[in-house]
Amino acid sequence: MIRLENVTRLFDNVAAVDGFSLEVDQGEVCVLIGPSGCGKTTTLRLINRLVEPTSGTILVNGRDVSRTKAEVLRRSIGYAIQSVGLFPHMTVGANIGVVPGLLGWGKERISARVNELLELVGLEPRQYAPKYVSQLSGGEAQRVGVARALAADPPILLMDEPFGAVDPLTRQRLQVQFLRIQRKLKKTIILVTHDLDEAIRLADRIAVMQSGRLVQHDSPERILASPANKFVHDFVGVDRALKRLSRISVEEFIRPTPSVTTSATREELSAAIGGHRSVWVVDGDGRPIGWIDRASLRDPGQLNDITVRADPAEMYVTGSDTLHGALSRMLGLGFKSLPAVDDNGRLIGEITLGDIEKATARGENMDHV
Repeated sequence: MIRLENVTRLFDNVAAVDGFSLEVDQGEVCVLIGPSGCGKTTTLRLINRLVEPTSGTILVNGRDVSRTKAEVLRRSIGYAIQSVGLFPHMTVGANIGVVPGLLGWGKERISARVNELLELVGLEPRQYAPKYVSQLSGGEAQRVGVARALAADPPILLMDEPFGAVDPLTRQRLQVQFLRIQRKLKKTIILVTHDLDEAIRLADRIAVMQSGRLVQHDSPERILASPANKFVHDFVGVDRALKRLSRISVEEFIRPTPSVTTSATREELSAAIGGHRSVWVVDGDGRPIGWIDRASLRDPGQLNDITVRADPAEMYVTGSDTLHGALSRMLGLGFKSLPAVDDNGRLIGEITLGDIEKATARGENMDHV
């Protein structure tokens, strides 16, 4: 789908990209990563001719991009950047519709596409299409930027630190959204990031760069298990088993767990807690609101009074979360287990620290195979 053959780009006789060769298959997510100044963004900009190569060849679908007009090429390739680049004088709908408008789409078709994409990125069309950029949060703006990049349904998407300008929690949620969209659309994506955990989570293959050169191009699992040289080893770090947790979904580790509502009887509470140290408490719709410890069974108060409450959004995980995210949340909250919920926020089980420790131990053992 995309092939770079011995591509070099010089700036003032200094190589920003140096003899770089890479092939990205159709439907694949390739993540470019490396230290600042290694040539990641320049490589991305070479593909859509925002920068021209000093030497070498770039092929898209077997065609040399230098033989296509730059503006025509860019309209066929989606482009999302960290600063989003939305036009502040336009509404969200108008921003998303820019490229389809340049391609001559009719108003009704553009409007339908805007609505479709806003729903895809999790924004309600009637609420968000009329808004201006200044009315969006950082995470919302990033979603609109991704929607705009997808507007003309390009087969290729280039993304330069697309989630880098938001807080860690929003970034994690955007990553989940990205994976959900990619499972549905199967675009060919080259994504630049400096965040190794993000690369491990999102990539089918990772291209590690150093001083403009490709050092290793491999699956996340191989990058972690078999670094090509000392640079990659040091870049990945010593906690490779923990980083592997970013590749493992919570879903396969969710185990059944008892729960009660605050209207339950003492007998129902005792039966639910059984041999456990605590039991999750849910509201009338089955959504977790806190827990009751075994020690509280001796308290004569109502169940509502002895429930330890917590912000559900802070304590629950979903099947699309990773073990790495679950572990981070456990450590941050001081919990040894977390409730797992479905898409409607209803309790379906729990994930425990013990399960994560076992998964980590398996990863550590792989290093010695």
